[in-house]
Amino acid sequence: MKLSVCLLAMPALFFSGCVKDPGPAEADKVSISSIAPSSGPAGTRVVIKGAHFGVDPSDNIVKFNNDSAAVLASAVDSLIVIAPANGTSGPVTVAVAGSTATGPVFTYTTDSVDVYLSAPAMGVVYWKNGQEVFLASTQNNIGGAYGIAVSDTNVYVGGYTHFSTYPGFEAAYWKNGKKTTISSPDSAGDVKALVLSGNDLYIGGSENYRPVYWKNGVKNSLPMFGGGYARVNALAINGNDVYAAGYEAGPNNEERSVYWKNGVETLLGTQGLIDIGATSIATNGNDVYVCATDSGSAVYWKNGVRVVLEKFPGDAPVTATSIAVVNNSVYVTGSYRGDAVYWKDGARITLARRSYSAAASAIAFYKSDIYVGGGDGGATVYWKNGVETPLCCSQYGNVSSIAIVKIR
Repeated sequence: MKLSVCLLAMPALFFSGCVKDPGPAEADKVSISSIAPSSGPAGTRVVIKGAHFGVDPSDNIVKFNNDSAAVLASAVDSLIVIAPANGTSGPVTVAVAGSTATGPVFTYTTDSVDVYLSAPAMGVVYWKNGQEVFLASTQNNIGGAYGIAVSDTNVYVGGYTHFSTYPGFEAAYWKNGKKTTISSPDSAGDVKALVLSGNDLYIGGSENYRPVYWKNGVKNSLPMFGGGYARVNALAINGNDVYAAGYEAGPNNEERSVYWKNGVETLLGTQGLIDIGATSIATNGNDVYVCATDSGSAVYWKNGVRVVLEKFPGDAPVTATSIAVVNNSVYVTGSYRGDAVYWKDGARITLARRSYSAAASAIAFYKSDIYVGGGDGGATVYWKNGVETPLCCSQYGNVSSIAIVKIR
């Protein structure tokens, strides 16, 4: 028997792995190859390398662990961005036209800083990182340090001393511990504020019970509405403009809160605390902010318009002691019903206290950290992000000024 075999022709199949030809969407997909540096504090400039970034900075949405970052410059293969102020450690992502890439982790670090504080204590003293530096003695616990500023390695402290011989009070400042007297030998002088602006040193206070400020040791007398006692309590420098805020006794014994701009006086309120008046002044662009305790309430004025933070509750004091404007938010320190507090845009934030009563009296900022100085049950203290640190020796004075300096 003869067998016949029929062979059917079949198409040849070849398998060599699946290779997909990239379409237009794949070819344009954003990618991240590296970030540098991969760690640092808030505000660090970070270079992101990769592909298919938007050439316009606004085309790139960059996030650090889901916190949006500002894009300073962009090219197809690189971005320069700023680590966001309130960011947390985590991956960096870039989104362009609906395509998102996840890159390496950026780790936040904290700058090392020196914390300087001054207070009207038992003598003219200041603290650096909690260690007391004694500058001068003063009698009867009158006087003390009322301002501090640091530039490079130079530490400036403003204050005044009290002694029994005429004229009784002496205004001065200390640079690296060396004293310079600024009030006239036959005049009673005090200091309530010190500000360093560039190379210029401004000090505010009074001489012979009249409001003055000194610029690099040269006295500038300020005008008054009436003839009573007056004093500068605070200073702010904005370009060539000099702002001073303080107290003036009116002709009918009113307790006036006032401020001066380049020597021109503006009346704010007439029901301030006795012998205190306006306690702090700040500027933000062309806006002027002044705070005080007026009619028993914690208030501030913006360009002369009164804003009530907290009305006098009737059974406990409320005070407003210092003011600052940061990122267009208004911060005011003070006290409310025995608590140390500060207000941010009108919302009251209460600080923890250890004793029967506390008060906040100064505020400073370093990046995302908030430092508030004050007193707690007679002890001089400060709070960093709400955590209280008592200062050495219970000096019985609230903090008057804070300076935060990055350690280089």
